[in-house]
This record gives sequence, C-alpha cells and structure tokens, in this order.
Amino acid sequence: MNATPTPEQASDLLAQVDATQRQARSSDAWPLVMMLFVLSGVVSVSLVAVGILEDNTTQLIILCAGLAWLIPSMIVYISKALSWSRRSTVLLLTWLPLTMLVYLVAIIVDSYSPTSWVPFAAAGLLWIASPNLALVGLRR
Repeated sequence: MNATPTPEQASDLLAQVDATQRQARSSDAWPLVMMLFVLSGVVSVSLVAVGILEDNTTQLIILCAGLAWLIPSMIVYISKALSWSRRSTVLLLTWLPLTMLVYLVAIIVDSYSPTSWVPFAAAGLLWIASPNLALVGLRR
C-alpha cells in the first residue's frame, strides 16, 4: 500500500488541518473573553466601591464577593476551551498585569487621597479597554 498521498489528497489534508486549527482557536477565544469580562467587571465594580466607600473592610468584602465570580468563569474556561494558543497566552499576559496595575494604582492613590477621582477613572478605563481587548482575543 502506497502511503504517499496524491497532490489533491495532500491539499485536502492541509485544508482540513487549517479548518481544524481555526475552529480550535475560535472555540478557545469565547471562554477566555468571558473570563476577562468577568475579571474586568469585578475590578471595575470594586474600584467604584473604593471611590464611594470609606471603610476598607467593606471595600475588601466587595472585592472578594466579586472575585467569587471568577471561580465559575474559570470552570467554564477550563472545561470549554479546546486549546491553548499563543494568542491566549499573550492576551492573558497583557490583560492580567494591566488590570492589576490599574487596580493597585487606584488603591494607592485612594489611600493617600480618599476624595480622589482616580478610582472612577480607573474603573472607566477598564470598561473601555475590556471590549477592545476582547476584540483582539476574538480576532481570527
């Protein structure tokens, strides 16, 4: 039996591999985007709470309650993502440090000046950046 495919068969196999890779990348993108939206929402709501509330304990409770939503989003991401692509890695390594940096800067500024507008601006920045980075994650 000859194991060498004909040029037509080779072309069909390459097209099939390409289609499978595209499907895996698009299936991986939606759970990742959902997880990033949950993280953005949690941090944004927490930043608004930081800007409004003066009690540090209440701010921490709101942050922890929001972070509890990351557990189901991680379960969905881990169970539904078919592959781990370079794009997913780049998106996570960009989005997570950016989110934490914005959050830490807002918290630090609020601790020095409790009447500052910085937590509100940081929350707005995350609400604007989140859909844009989601589009990067969904780009094919």
